[in-house]
Amino acid sequence: MKKNIHTVLIILIALFVAACSKESSNPYSVLGSEEYPQKFYMEYVPCTQGPDYSNEAFNSVMLPTWQVLLEETSSPLVSAWGLIHEDPKETDTEDGFWQLVWNSKADAASAWETWTGYDKANEWTEKNLNILNCNTESVYSFDAYARRSVDSFGEFDTSNFSSDYQACNYNEGYGPQDLRATIEKFEDYLNTPDANNGPYGYIVLAPDPDNYPEGQEKPDFFWGNFNQTTEQRDTGFEQYLSNAKNVDDEFKKISTCEVPENYVSGEIPLT
Repeated sequence: MKKNIHTVLIILIALFVAACSKESSNPYSVLGSEEYPQKFYMEYVPCTQGPDYSNEAFNSVMLPTWQVLLEETSSPLVSAWGLIHEDPKETDTEDGFWQLVWNSKADAASAWETWTGYDKANEWTEKNLNILNCNTESVYSFDAYARRSVDSFGEFDTSNFSSDYQACNYNEGYGPQDLRATIEKFEDYLNTPDANNGPYGYIVLAPDPDNYPEGQEKPDFFWGNFNQTTEQRDTGFEQYLSNAKNVDDEFKKISTCEVPENYVSGEIPLT
């Protein structure tokens, strides 16, 4: 199922941490360990809305056929998500992303090979360009690492939530082992009453150098946060800065991060 997809509806955002050096000598997969295992392979496909785009057009025209095609191609896709910029900027080259979650890179590669070789899938892509046009030659691909279940602090309403991502680089002399150690301190904070303000989750994304847009600078990692609402995100971040300054200082010691990009997010049902 490759090379054309996009975003839906929803609402929500998160809290952040971390910090950067320019060049990385760390392979993309070295963050993983038995204590901090790789969970998923994730792809983010940049998309722009066509002249006929609307939530109704996506849900009633594009989505049902896509779901049928997933069945016909026996796709191993685990889940799919839509991300739309919360506050679009003139510098944005896309309206949002169609996010694909796989159990492995091999699953993703196999599914895309099947999808691109399936005439009905290609016809679906061409037929819906006036609704949604996705640049499947510039897919952002990652190993995704999760320290805890995303529903640890309460079950999310996945149809309507907030996400944010920030690109980070390790400061000189630091690497994945330092990030893992700092995440353990962050976990200690999350387990205190000071941090308990509703559903919250996070992931760490390590760029795949073999499947990343050509010419785009690859950070060492992305940090992603998920909250149920923007209000919850803002409250949680304020609590974090007030009650976990030592953890925030630790993140900033080992890494440097860009300003987070905020998105309105939601699940795209597979069936």
